[in-house]
Amino acid sequence: MLRYFIFLFLYISNIFIVNAQNKFHQPLIDSLIIQIANEQIINKKDFYPGMFDGYRQLAAPPHNYKPDNNIFFSAIGAFTLRNLKPALTNANQKALDTIINKVVATYPNFKHKEGFPYYNFWPTGAPILPNSYFFEYLTPLAIQGEDADDSAMVLMSSDAEDSISVILKNRMNELSNLGKPNRKIKSTHKRFKQIPAYTTYLGNKMWVDFDFSVHCNLLYFTYDRKLAFSKQDSGTLELITKIVEERLYMKTPAYISPYYVKPSILIYHLTRLMAAFNPKSLEPFKPQLINDLRYLQSKSKNTLEKVLISTSLLRLGAEVPKLECNSIANFEKSNQNKFVFFQARAAFWYIKPFKQIFIHFPYLNYFFYSPTYNKVLLLENLALRD
Repeated sequence: MLRYFIFLFLYISNIFIVNAQNKFHQPLIDSLIIQIANEQIINKKDFYPGMFDGYRQLAAPPHNYKPDNNIFFSAIGAFTLRNLKPALTNANQKALDTIINKVVATYPNFKHKEGFPYYNFWPTGAPILPNSYFFEYLTPLAIQGEDADDSAMVLMSSDAEDSISVILKNRMNELSNLGKPNRKIKSTHKRFKQIPAYTTYLGNKMWVDFDFSVHCNLLYFTYDRKLAFSKQDSGTLELITKIVEERLYMKTPAYISPYYVKPSILIYHLTRLMAAFNPKSLEPFKPQLINDLRYLQSKSKNTLEKVLISTSLLRLGAEVPKLECNSIANFEKSNQNKFVFFQARAAFWYIKPFKQIFIHFPYLNYFFYSPTYNKVLLLENLALRD
């Protein structure tokens, strides 16, 4: 009988604690959704209405912080908000639908010039690196290959029809490593070169390129759209698994993921895939990932990085510390705006040893920021906590 009362007490206490947490986080969740909606572009010359604004700076002096009209932050933001809806109230779900629909309306500006469901990082036909001093004038000489990462996010966040998703998937398969004669990656470890994994770009003239976080997103796309699992999916999952097994996401993160670079961001993408679809080959590594996240948590001094680490721990079912920011004002005043979620590194396609050297050369690297997307990441963390 005593055991029964103890169990009943613990059960009621747990309900009380969970409800208290929900009540504590709900006002901030409500405020963040309103703020994200208010920050969507209405009328600004550098962006299309409905986008999340984005900015770019050179990694080296003089930095040149400039508006950058790219689809990346808007697409991944809409994708993240779509995934959060089931955890939110009906009113907030409707608010997110409005935000997402406004983002989706901007997608045609970035679509392949012949109407295929492949999307560019910058608007189709527009200058690359907009607002730069001279790079945008080199657009006719440069190649802007359609981006697999952005394309997958666009189709998932807009709930594209199955037939449209299949077109993109076929393109991904076709241009993957070893997908065609003479299409073979040069910029990776020798032991990975025979794996038929996906490439980052969808342009025929672009080099085959591996990025760990992009691979996580493209595999997510296959699962999410319930597409047939191809040899490229199997190869991509094999590559992801080998990288996790060797802990390269901690040892050489920039080399295996030149666009996302930081271990915390790589694990964020990995755990998003694992939490949603639980690939069996990755299941044994959960304790390892939790230990690595705990280590990163103890070392990190950036508010947004701590949010990402916390989100990854939540996805793995681990305990997380109390959230440091209890208001939007506190979050905005923190150092979160210094955290670089996405980077462009021109040395991504270099062969060894040049890639290891020049991928860290700051005058070949650009940092990209979005204040609104940072708030989406905070909202995601709160929704998972509740």
